[in-house]
This record gives sequence, structure tokens and C-alpha cells, in this order.
Amino acid sequence: MEIAFSYDRSVTGKQFLGRKSECEQLQSAILSGENIALYSAPKSGKSSLISHVLLQLKEEGKPVSFCKVQAGNAIRIEDFLAHFARRCGEMFKTSLPGPKGTINQEKCEAVLMAVVPQIRSHEGGRFVIQIEDFQRLDSLEQSDGFMRAFRRLLEETKDDAVSFLVTGSQLNAMKALFTKSPFFGNLVRIITLSRVEEQVLYEYVRKNLDVTGKVMEWDDIYKMIRLLDRNVWYVKHYMAMCDSMTRGYVNAAVMDGALSALISSQLPYFQYIASTLTCFQLRFLKALIEKGPRCNFSSAKVMADYGLNSSANVVRVRDALLKKEIVTQGENGGWYFIDPLLRYWFEHYFFQ
Repeated sequence: MEIAFSYDRSVTGKQFLGRKSECEQLQSAILSGENIALYSAPKSGKSSLISHVLLQLKEEGKPVSFCKVQAGNAIRIEDFLAHFARRCGEMFKTSLPGPKGTINQEKCEAVLMAVVPQIRSHEGGRFVIQIEDFQRLDSLEQSDGFMRAFRRLLEETKDDAVSFLVTGSQLNAMKALFTKSPFFGNLVRIITLSRVEEQVLYEYVRKNLDVTGKVMEWDDIYKMIRLLDRNVWYVKHYMAMCDSMTRGYVNAAVMDGALSALISSQLPYFQYIASTLTCFQLRFLKALIEKGPRCNFSSAKVMADYGLNSSANVVRVRDALLKKEIVTQGENGGWYFIDPLLRYWFEHYFFQ
């Protein structure tokens, strides 16, 4: 049974929204054996995209053997390698060697390269090995040796029927690994998730309201979608709250209550984020909210008005906010909050 406005799990089929281009890119990369780096902000729909494309391939008679290796919970490179060997071994129905002794590049290669004979022994098969939260590995000891070993694995398997799919929700960290650095070169196809089109979200909300017997003014739907900056997860979560708060008409009181409830669900996290920021970082965010994405933070007036001190300090503050994954730089050079609801909370609650 399909649930209207489902936001607590990956979705496929009718609940999957838009992203035709990303689906085509991912399917094409998998069928051609390319490696993929797929990254976006948290709760942007990466897992749903992967599930949807794998289901499409299955329905088209092009099934893919798939396994997911979690890197986000790794404390040491050894932990990840052991998990990698176990999960890949389960997919290939065999036992693969894990890490032994002190880890270095050679021992990383020994674990990673053990999958190569398995891939080549399954003639006619096609494999996707996902490494989730890949950016975590770059922060661990021996990360340099691991990254070199992983690049060697990609080079070795470039003509094999396997795609290594590395995903990450730390947008800036993944950009640094795959966009700003030439380390992986042309060994990886980069796919970034764009926002779902406004009209697609509108049609989704309207159709699900029809199913549940609820009514919401069309301009209020668009207003909500824009407020949440077309973030699919927030839109679904918000509408699920609206759906639970009324038996019929979604009026202003219902919408205000749903927005308040949505913010309350994230409040401890937002308050923690604010508590970790310095005064300079908070001033930078205030300037970003009030002056907009194209603000010249290093101009004498902005530095004076917001107490940012100097252009060198602006750079330090900006880089710190990038590292904390609070802001990111768009392709147009502007600066943006990664989380649209966090921006709304800062503007309407924290800075009031």
C-alpha cells in the first residue's frame, strides 16, 4: 500500500519525482561500466535515485547485482576494509580476505583488488558496488594510501562489467575530492542532483491531496515549495504534517502549524549547529541572509556593517563554514545555505 507523502524511506515508481536526466545518466553509466560519484545535500534523494534506476534496469531485463558498503561509520580504514570484504563476499557468495596487520597502501590494495577475480569469473554479470558516505574515508588515518589503492582498483577494472558508485551527503567534501581535485581524473563520472522542478513537485502535492481528500490553494502549494527551496524531503515531510492536521481544507492555521512542527523536528540539530559557530561565522551568515548570495563580503561596507574585520578574516570564516557543510558555492559563484530550513530558522528565529 502506497502512503501519501512518504518521507521516511527510499521511494521508486509513482512516488519517485522527476530527475529524468539524472536517471538517464546513472543508467547509462551502469550499463557502460563507468564509475560514478553521486553527491548532494542530505535528504536530496540519492538513495531513491539509485533504487529507482536499479528497479528500471530489472524491469527492462537488464538486472544488476548490487551491494552497499557503508563508510560513514568507519573509525579506521581497517574497519571499512573489513566491511568491504564482507559485503562484497556476500554478493559474490564467497569469502574474501579482510585486512591484516598494520594498514598501508599495499594492504589496502590487497583487500580491494580481491574483488577483481570475482567480477571477471561471473561472465555475463553486471555489478554495482556502492560506497556510501565516501567522504568519511578521506578524514581517517592512512587515507592517502587508501585513496591511491582505490584509484588503482578503478584503473584495473575500467574495462570490466562493474561500476563503483561512491556517494556522499557532505557536499563540499565530495566536491573537494571529485571536482576540485584531479586525483581520480576521468576514472569517475560525476552526477550531482539538481532540485526537482517546481511544477513536478506541484503536481505531486496536488495529486496526493486528491488521494487523501484534502484541499490546498494552488498558490499556497507553490509558496511552500519555494520556501523549502524545492527540497523533496522537506516538502514531503511538511505535507505529511498538513495531511495529519486536517480532515479537509489546508488553511493558514494548518500550514503555520505544519511549518512549526517541521522546524521543531529539526530544532535540536539547528540549535547545536548555532552553538558551534563563532561570532564571526554568525555575522557572515547574517550578511548572507540579508544581502543575498552575490554579496561582496570583502567590501569595506559589508565588513564594517557586520563586523567581519578584514578580507583575510572573511576568507577564514567562509572556509570554516564550508568545512562545517553549512554553506556552499554555486556554479554562478554565489553563496548558499545547503539546508533551506536551516536558513529559514536563522532568518526568522535565531536572528530575530
